[in-house]
Amino acid sequence: MNRLVSILLVVLLCTAGFFASSQRTSRQVKRQRTATEQKIARTRSQLNRNAEETRRELLNLQSIEADIAVREAETKRLKTRIAELNGQERRLNDTIRINEEQMEKLRVSYAKAVRAARRQRSLASKAAFIFSSKSFEQARSRTRYLRELRAWQLEKSDKLKDLNATLAMQKESLANLRAHTAASIDSVARVQAELEESRDRAGDIVSSLKRQKKNLDKVLAQQIEQSRKLDDELSRIIEEEARAEREARHRAEIEAQQKKKKKHSKTDEPSETPGKTQTQKPAKEKPETAIAATDELTAPFGQCKGKLPKPIDRQANIVSAFGRHAHSSLSKVQVQNNGVDFETTPGANACAVYPGVVSMVINMDGYHNVVMLRHGKYVTVYAGIGSLAVRKGQHVKAGQELGTIWSDPSDGNRTRLHFEIRHEKDKLDPAAWLK
Repeated sequence: MNRLVSILLVVLLCTAGFFASSQRTSRQVKRQRTATEQKIARTRSQLNRNAEETRRELLNLQSIEADIAVREAETKRLKTRIAELNGQERRLNDTIRINEEQMEKLRVSYAKAVRAARRQRSLASKAAFIFSSKSFEQARSRTRYLRELRAWQLEKSDKLKDLNATLAMQKESLANLRAHTAASIDSVARVQAELEESRDRAGDIVSSLKRQKKNLDKVLAQQIEQSRKLDDELSRIIEEEARAEREARHRAEIEAQQKKKKKHSKTDEPSETPGKTQTQKPAKEKPETAIAATDELTAPFGQCKGKLPKPIDRQANIVSAFGRHAHSSLSKVQVQNNGVDFETTPGANACAVYPGVVSMVINMDGYHNVVMLRHGKYVTVYAGIGSLAVRKGQHVKAGQELGTIWSDPSDGNRTRLHFEIRHEKDKLDPAAWLK
């Protein structure tokens, strides 16, 4: 009996141990699964952070390159200005030298005349000089001579004063020119120093991006996909509008034909009043509907190439040009842009470049709000708007605000606007159309 009880106790203990071991194994598996999932989430989050950092560095590189282009243009302008100032200084120096020589000659001539007059006055007075004349004619000649001598002396004296004043003004202008030249030279030195600093920063970013090739490829692929989706959506909407216009024109033609047939059938019927024929007034042609343009943009859109204002209400630089081209710093990277990208300061507003009608307002990944304006056969596209100020179907004027451009808080409030111009399906370079 005792043996049977012992066996039962052993069996119960083994069973309890088995269940406890099974329970511990299940807990371990769950803990391991949770730890693995957390590790995967951390890895995915780190990869996303790396890709986001690469995206920011790529945008920063574009900003620096745009800044370099602006500073290079400023350096060129300042050097041209310095050359112009140097030319003006040389010409002014020559003029001053000629005037100084002329004034010296005039001073010598005037001094001789004064000395001669003093000698004459020392010999006799003016009255004695005149009354000592041998004849009336000689007296009159001597009077005229003295009068002309006095006039000549006054003229030379005034001319000397004028020349002296002119020389003083010219020397003051020369001093101002030299000051402007010195300031321009200092500006060139400052801009060139900033230019070198920007180039060094760009070089560091390029080196960093080359080390992050996988992330760079991922970011570029994402940008290309976002651009493709926007292009597809714009093309679809433009095609829908064109199809709607064709259908409306076709319906209008059918209605016009039907009206024409009815009018012909009425003219075939006998007139109620004998001896009189009905005359039909010619139909007035409908004027083409157009939105009133501003004083600066009175011409049709197609004639405003090179005259359109920037689509932003403040200073902005183009950081990405139109078309397909190699990246200026990353030679193996190809950039495709259907418009141009502007970078500006936070709080800037997107503005209509020409009167038009809001034909589309959509929200797209990577572009936030996108507004499309129609100007007859032309359309302009404004992508990257945060808060909107217009709605679909609204008529807008040139310069009217369309909305505030979105600023990226995760990237130092970087503020960018993507801008396109299209002639129906054809994509145009906006830089060629802007002032």
